Amino acid sequence: MTQRNRSGARFLSLSAAVLFLLTLAPTFGHAQGQYPTNITYSAPITITQGGTYTGNFRSTDSNTPCIRIQTTQPVTIKNCVLVGAGDLIDAKNGGSTLVITNNKGYGIQQSADNRRHGRFVEVNTGRSVRIENNYFEHTTGIAVYQWSGDGSANGTLTVRYNSAKNIDGRYRNGGGQYVQFCGLNQVRNVGNIDISWNQVVNEPNNSLVEDNINFYNSGGTQQSPARVHNNYVQGAYPYPANSSTFTGTGITTDGDGSSAATTTAFLNAYENQFVSTCNSAMNLAAGHDIKYYNNRMVTSGLLPDGSRLNATYCGTSIFNAYQQPSSVFYNNSVSNNTIGYIKWGYNSPMSNRHDLSNGACSNCTGTTHMPNPITLQSEQAERTFWQQKLQQNNIVVGADATNSTIASPTPAPAPAPAPAPAPAPAPAPTNAVFVRGINVNGGATTIDGQAWQASSASGISMNGHGATAPSLALNPSTEAARTEMLRTFRYSNAFDIKIGSLSSATYSVYLYVVENMNAKTYSVQMEGKTVQSNYNSGPVGTWRKLGPFTVAMTDGTLNITTTGGHANLAGIEIWRQGTSTATTTAPAPTSMPAPTSIPAPAPTTVTAATFFRAINLNGATVSIDNNAWEASTAPNYTTNGTPFANQGISLNPVATTAQADMIRSSVYSRNLNFTMSNVPNGSYEVYAYIWEDNDAQTVSISVNGQAALNNYDTGSAGAWKKVGPYVVAVTNGTIQLLGSGGDINLSGVEVWRQNAATAFLPVTPARAAQAFAPMATELNPLTGGGSALALLTPTFA
Repeated sequence: MTQRNRSGARFLSLSAAVLFLLTLAPTFGHAQGQYPTNITYSAPITITQGGTYTGNFRSTDSNTPCIRIQTTQPVTIKNCVLVGAGDLIDAKNGGSTLVITNNKGYGIQQSADNRRHGRFVEVNTGRSVRIENNYFEHTTGIAVYQWSGDGSANGTLTVRYNSAKNIDGRYRNGGGQYVQFCGLNQVRNVGNIDISWNQVVNEPNNSLVEDNINFYNSGGTQQSPARVHNNYVQGAYPYPANSSTFTGTGITTDGDGSSAATTTAFLNAYENQFVSTCNSAMNLAAGHDIKYYNNRMVTSGLLPDGSRLNATYCGTSIFNAYQQPSSVFYNNSVSNNTIGYIKWGYNSPMSNRHDLSNGACSNCTGTTHMPNPITLQSEQAERTFWQQKLQQNNIVVGADATNSTIASPTPAPAPAPAPAPAPAPAPAPTNAVFVRGINVNGGATTIDGQAWQASSASGISMNGHGATAPSLALNPSTEAARTEMLRTFRYSNAFDIKIGSLSSATYSVYLYVVENMNAKTYSVQMEGKTVQSNYNSGPVGTWRKLGPFTVAMTDGTLNITTTGGHANLAGIEIWRQGTSTATTTAPAPTSMPAPTSIPAPAPTTVTAATFFRAINLNGATVSIDNNAWEASTAPNYTTNGTPFANQGISLNPVATTAQADMIRSSVYSRNLNFTMSNVPNGSYEVYAYIWEDNDAQTVSISVNGQAALNNYDTGSAGAWKKVGPYVVAVTNGTIQLLGSGGDINLSGVEVWRQNAATAFLPVTPARAAQAFAPMATELNPLTGGGSALALLTPTFA
């Protein structure tokens, strides 16, 4: 849900005074933006000095923006027609003082696979940015990352009077990324932000957007809240549009900031219209002092041909998606909105409706519920109402228009909601003793004062696939340890679980189940008998502690199976009842110690290792941990990664100066290949330094052809980790590291040679890696976003 900040190809720099015109014939296979073909286009330009720029520019290369700004001097871009396979205006390394007005932008087919359409404009560390009266289609919208202005009237962000069509994150070869019409990331404590009077229309099956408007760890100030008002947003659909899973919205406040100063804050959204937005119209998922009021949310649940949408959920909600304490998530309200939101099969407040999210709208007050039926004609009436509203206020959106500033009402203050009380520990079964708790896809933990074992504990066998949903908003909410357990689970439509080393007795067994997508129906069997029939898992975030199920054990092994739909199993809790199976008068047994986890034996015993070499992949020679690292110019290695650096990001966890410089200067690629050559045959331990410069990616790494790191979430901006060691036997003189999945940032590779001669070893940690603080994770839009909690369950090797 955030934009990446990566360097790309180099561009020809042209001064403002000399522009070389190049007439290009339209040669694109199936251009998605219907751009003008009767005008002459210039080649892409790079702006290196301030001034006003106008003209028509086209780029057929996804790596080459139409306009790249590389100056901090004030720049105005106006009256342009921009046609591009990649970004139209790239202001990531300049453009801090920028006016973009009266331009038309068209995204065309990308020049490479697995590439989304380009931004209309992307700005990093802006100081004063005004984007007004533009038209753009088949782009990935406006992205603003961090801020350097003072929040004054001349040092803020303004996005007004624009018309956007089909925000489109699709790849040309299938798949894609979720993107936004306007996304803010770490634009914090900025006064006078104004996003208003914009029109956004996304067509089903011709677009792919997530949150049309997203504030991620961003917002205004207490004295000057950010204002999002009088916008018309129509359409937020999965692709294809009739899919049942989607994580998008009309607007979402989002972000994993762990303090009141770093999370989304001080935002008023009012007088907006959100029409036909799957999943939700207005989500309030993170932050404090956020007010949604006097908005209209209308979704018929139908496609234009009358067929049903399958991914609608609710009109609005207030939910603590990141499970932050009341010092971070507080003083939020949703009031006086008009809502008619269809969710098939629901009844809130009437048939096939889900206007206010059940269990997540305690501070949603004064709602006007539109009467049924909500139809396609209801949606069309919203469009008519918007057009009348524009006319009454003398506003024309899009290019070729000029508007005056419209006064905006001041939001009424709302009282801070009382913080929810901390949940009490679940009561223990009467006349029973705790035997063991099993964290089905996680590590050892303590829940309700009882020591739970990791999934790798001895005596346990289970099938299914591991999955995580790190930002799943649980309903009901619960304390941290149980939350973490519930967010790491295994899933299967036919579980077969065996838990051994149980003495002959009668046991009470509980199962912790959770839903991260759509409701499923399944049954549970224990020892061959059905103990739970046709359980419905409920909407996203629902969890239950099913049981207790009474099971008489005689063979020492508890067998648990499931049938029906996919079940997400997070935990198993076993208690021994106070009476044995042989008699009802025997005294209650004393507490049995929980079995201890037996570590898996190594392939060999490694007694020591010697530093071999380490390479700083985008930097100079350096000393780290008293070991001499080689520069990126060192011989005997190759990489296909693109170099980039961002030394302005704070690392988490904190690193030494030498480490930090090395980590923040790296190479990246979606299909990374690093190969070290002239390596003497033998056994080695390989470490890789990876980090995230902005939005989380899900990546995997293999070393010498064997899986090493599977579906790893890179975390939020600044997160880094030294992963490994991965033990490999070199027989051909090379060590090869391959990355796959999302963009992976590889900063350095460190190799140690084992002193003991060994046979071939599989790629698996042979000794404990250095301990680092866990990284905060950021929602990945491809596997489930923080704005919406429907996650795809990834398969882990």
